[in-house]
Amino acid sequence: VAIAVACAPPLDYPALYGQIQLGKCDEAVQYVQDAEQEYGRNQRLLYLMDMARANMLCGRYEQANAFFGRADLLAEELWTKSLSAEAASFLLNDYTRPYAGEDFERALINLNSALSYLALGDLEGAQVEVRRLDQKLVGLEAKYGTKSVYREDAFGRYLGGMAYEAADNPYDAFIDYRKALQVYGRYWDDYRTPVPEALYEDLARAARAAGRFDEVSDELSSFAGEGPTWEQAREMGRLVLVHLAGRAPMKVQDKLVLPTFDAGPITVAFPRFIAVRPDCGGSSIKARPEAGGQVIRAESELVEDINSIALKDLEDRAGRILARTLARVIAKQVVIDVATRDLKGERDRRNLKILFNLANVAIERADTRSWRTLPGEMHMARLLLPPGRYNVSVGMCGGPEKHLSTVEVRAGETRFLLSQSDY
Repeated sequence: VAIAVACAPPLDYPALYGQIQLGKCDEAVQYVQDAEQEYGRNQRLLYLMDMARANMLCGRYEQANAFFGRADLLAEELWTKSLSAEAASFLLNDYTRPYAGEDFERALINLNSALSYLALGDLEGAQVEVRRLDQKLVGLEAKYGTKSVYREDAFGRYLGGMAYEAADNPYDAFIDYRKALQVYGRYWDDYRTPVPEALYEDLARAARAAGRFDEVSDELSSFAGEGPTWEQAREMGRLVLVHLAGRAPMKVQDKLVLPTFDAGPITVAFPRFIAVRPDCGGSSIKARPEAGGQVIRAESELVEDINSIALKDLEDRAGRILARTLARVIAKQVVIDVATRDLKGERDRRNLKILFNLANVAIERADTRSWRTLPGEMHMARLLLPPGRYNVSVGMCGGPEKHLSTVEVRAGETRFLLSQSDY
């Protein structure tokens, strides 16, 4: 018999998003903070990540980065598991050990932190986070090799390139833009995420400024446009909208109960992600000059499909999860055999085995913990604007436009704006 179950999370996540959408940020952050004890010691990482995201969604980027930093340190520490916790989880279930995060979740700590730094205008801080993200993924590749698809993050590389361009560094911008293009090529095969059209223009501009266009001429052969030169772009300002759309997938448990005559029910449990896709995707950004003049508009493009990354990442680990689960099942049966060995009557031994395995139906649980406050998708749009003051609005999911911010755009400056929608 197969049963799908989702264990109760520490928060009512729809209620949390509802508070944020209504602008009740003090209540939202306090709600997560008040639930700290509900997370418990073994979900400390989830608490830090949820606190970081709640602050980030409320535009409290400095507070968000403080929590992202603490989460990053803890995730690094937990990645190397202690022997005692490993032994306990081997005989009981994975909930007996601290949650160390999925591979993609640990990487997205740095990606979200980089976004928060960019929203603050801290280019150096964002560059540090992108480098930490890259180092983390290098470690995953060293551990798993080609067994794991999620070994590089295309949007992380793209953000790195934009941060370097904002700092007027065409040489490092070229490196990150080119790497982003290469990784997006694999993203299509793995997640059906296409290469953002804007990336071609950004790479071409940086390549010409760095004197390395010949190296990427073949990769840019499908790009017909020219776009502004590096010098022309520096005479203007840039607005970059990162639209965080929808909700992260939810992890549930599939439990398989196999009846046996001599030992009762044998239980196997393993996790599975359920992705709730947005009914519609994408967004647009519009900048209206306060002094009057032409309204400039751009459509966003999908740059990171977290739903697809989560499903594929767990699929890659399915073999390792199953091997570990089956080893635990076998180990439990060995323990039960040892515990019933001294009983003289065959019927008594059989009844006690059945009793132990009935108890194990409740004990055996798949690890369904996950970072629920992540978005399901990330979209991005950017505008090149003449210097001036602009009213910026965002349209999402075909709905009415809403005012996002009033910003002063300066020549050579890049402003990053974050917006969240819950479709």
